[in-house]
Amino acid sequence: MSASDEEIHELVRQEAGDCLRRMESNLLALESGDGGAEEIDAILRDAHSVKGSAAMIGWQQATTLASGIEDRMEQAREQGALAADQVDPLLRAVDELGRALQVEPAAEAPKPAASPAPTIRVPAAKVDRMLDVVGETVLYHRRLEHALGDTLRDGRQASEELDMGEQLLDELQDSVIQMRTLPLRTITDSLPRAVRDLASQEGKEVELTIDGAETQLDRVILDGISETIVHVLRNAVAHGIEEAGERESAGKPQAGRVELRAGRRGRLVAIEVVDDGRGVSPELLARAEQEGSLVDILAETGFSTAEEVTDVAGRGVGLDAVKRHVESLGGGLELKSETGRGTEVTLLLPITLALMKVLLFERGGHPFGLPMTSVGRVVAVADTTSLGNRPSLELEGQVVPLSDLGQLIGAAAAPLPRNPPAIVIESPGRRLAVACDELLGEEEVVIKSLGAILSGMPGFLGAAILGDGRIALVLDPNHLLKAPTEAMAIGQSEETDGRMVARVLVVDDQFSARELQRSILETAGHRVEVARDGREALARIGEIADLDLVLTDVQMPEMDGFELLEAIRASEEHGSLPVVIVTTLGDDASRRRGVEAGADAYIVKEEFDQQALLETIERLAGR
Repeated sequence: MSASDEEIHELVRQEAGDCLRRMESNLLALESGDGGAEEIDAILRDAHSVKGSAAMIGWQQATTLASGIEDRMEQAREQGALAADQVDPLLRAVDELGRALQVEPAAEAPKPAASPAPTIRVPAAKVDRMLDVVGETVLYHRRLEHALGDTLRDGRQASEELDMGEQLLDELQDSVIQMRTLPLRTITDSLPRAVRDLASQEGKEVELTIDGAETQLDRVILDGISETIVHVLRNAVAHGIEEAGERESAGKPQAGRVELRAGRRGRLVAIEVVDDGRGVSPELLARAEQEGSLVDILAETGFSTAEEVTDVAGRGVGLDAVKRHVESLGGGLELKSETGRGTEVTLLLPITLALMKVLLFERGGHPFGLPMTSVGRVVAVADTTSLGNRPSLELEGQVVPLSDLGQLIGAAAAPLPRNPPAIVIESPGRRLAVACDELLGEEEVVIKSLGAILSGMPGFLGAAILGDGRIALVLDPNHLLKAPTEAMAIGQSEETDGRMVARVLVVDDQFSARELQRSILETAGHRVEVARDGREALARIGEIADLDLVLTDVQMPEMDGFELLEAIRASEEHGSLPVVIVTTLGDDASRRRGVEAGADAYIVKEEFDQQALLETIERLAGR
């Protein structure tokens, strides 16, 4: 077994492990009565993913077990529910599948290599930490420039030194990014043989060619994209390539051809899977022309072009999983097809998730960013037309829907200025103009995760700390394009939209955590104050006359969250002030201490639900 095979097997195990954990969680939700059709579909997709990955590398036992789970979940989807007595056998099946995936494949004796180039294995966590340090250094440099301001304009030497420092930082940053990237061949070396075996199961002849396997991608993207490529290849074999007799009648070679191509497309990497098969039907093409996107039609949950269910395809859970995953990475999915000639599926992916070119802008006093890869153009809103009783712009002979960003993301904001700027977001078959208050310009930013406490908020790819210290939330363009279109009129302020507006004190010793929580809560319409620890929070509580609620971390210097809570409850003036603890401490003793000290709610970050927090704030602040 080659080193490349070992890497592929490890990737499959990691991805399958994520699927198994989600399956177990969703089964438990169904058993408790909290789950329904959505959880059934999710389990079905995960079982299908595990089966596909295992089959591609010849793990027959895991393939069979995953297929059995898939069969039972397919029955549950048809019946509209999963019987309670089926949960326990399915949980045992998931456990058995997990054990099967851990069985090591037979290893061949290693062949001697001829003078390999020296390599050093560096743990991924160390590379990520180095990138964090570089990103913070870049941020420090920008904040220094911002703080010096006029001094730089008068001091030529200082300005030149800062320019040189920025150049060196850019080079260092690029070097660290390169350490995070791996060639696509890391996950494609085993695919030709695997496609051949899949074709054999279908009674077909298929050849796979790979071009651009040296194309570099962020390892974090590669870790999750292999099963996505597997989905597309399986669809090409099962749905696209015809049987030999049908191909011969159509004047095609007996062996079908599938090409996997990869390369740069502007700031993105395009991975294309092209087959010379039957393509989709004229009826589907006509429907796509009417509805605007072939991708959306073929990615509908439960949709399948297969005439019968096989081990390879036919359950309608493939392309929707592909689309969801690609969009979750800030990319997009394109699909072209010609009846009788074949199909081309293109995955558009960012080169790295760590750095991103974004267009920065403001709405309601808060900065936001959109990936430049999704920005078609920027226009000034002057004359508008009406399409379906909503404002629209006419651009290059096309009518493009126009929305207020504040209304799209549910943020409270004043009416837009006269003739506001609008950003035209584009994806295959879709365009949307998003109006804002002011453009801030294009910038390459270090993308930070929203963390456990904020990861449940849909519509955001992450956050970036700007040179002036503010947090810019980076929006997911795919989410905006799919947002409901009704009641989104330019120039109308929804303000609170009938929601409770609370004044909240956020207490956390980490700057990024405080500012991210501030951004999310203010986006939801609340007024937010911040404090760095319990001692500062106590002083702020005495200064804020109309404070409605305190949202506090526990582990902080000077005075921790529990001590802060006890001090509030001991106060005659503020003893009844609602306090919500949000912490990583999920053990029973910590929960008990929080309840005994008088916490109104205790939220563990790993179990965090964004909507639940907002509802808790509204309930406690309004009582």
